[in-house]
Amino acid sequence: MRRLVGALAAVLLVSAGCTGGSDPEPEPVPVVTTNAPSIRLDSLDVDWPVAGVKLDVGKPPAAPDGFDADLITRMESILTDWARVTTIDDEVWHSLAPVEQVIGTLPPAVGTALGEQTKDAVSPELAVANVFGDQVTVVGAPIITTAWNVSTPTDKAGAQYVLLELQTRAAYEVRLGGDAPTRVIGMLRVHGLSAYPETTDDFGVTGGWQEFGASDCALALDDDLVPDTDLDQTVRDLKTFVAVGDGKTLEMPTLNAEEQVDADYLERCRDGAT
Repeated sequence: MRRLVGALAAVLLVSAGCTGGSDPEPEPVPVVTTNAPSIRLDSLDVDWPVAGVKLDVGKPPAAPDGFDADLITRMESILTDWARVTTIDDEVWHSLAPVEQVIGTLPPAVGTALGEQTKDAVSPELAVANVFGDQVTVVGAPIITTAWNVSTPTDKAGAQYVLLELQTRAAYEVRLGGDAPTRVIGMLRVHGLSAYPETTDDFGVTGGWQEFGASDCALALDDDLVPDTDLDQTVRDLKTFVAVGDGKTLEMPTLNAEEQVDADYLERCRDGAT
């Protein structure tokens, strides 16, 4: 599900894709009839906080043995700023330049690494932020939970480094068109930094994302989040998403090969063969 690219100083772990069956329609913007049933945030039956201007990330983990607390605190601060702009910044949701906006919030070395590692992705904008189609209206604010994870792997040379990750689990109530029924799109996004004990600002960059309830071909063809037309599949996908969001630990559900938005899936969407 994740793919390791580059050296530790510029690492990206990418997990991108859908969760469930492929979207039956190849069009990047599915047609939604006004008499179709709606899915709303309150139908998820969860008690998640509504996102505010600041992102509530809870209590970050303590510095592991062998790593300075100030280093971990700086990583936590960068990750929190990064997660806020990718997930709850409404100016990014429909931005003409979301990648640049996200990169602009990060320290130069981190932003440069993120931009380089995502520029060739099938969905380069979604690889960086939660971006919605032009015809999609986000209704109100998302509800969101978060989870931290800290680990101390070793590199190929046997040197230990720390990997600190922050996951956002955001559910957005959306509408495709002015009088269309509402739907819910769930997004899991992992933001991570890695560092050796002596690291100053040349952090390794990690990340991953998965959508739940969005049209898969829209992800591949338009690089946007657009609600899926398959209501039953959306309900099943959102159950998986809610189970992750209710949990206390960072988790990314495993994707089968056919569920990943990659170059092969892009070609199938172009050919109308999904």
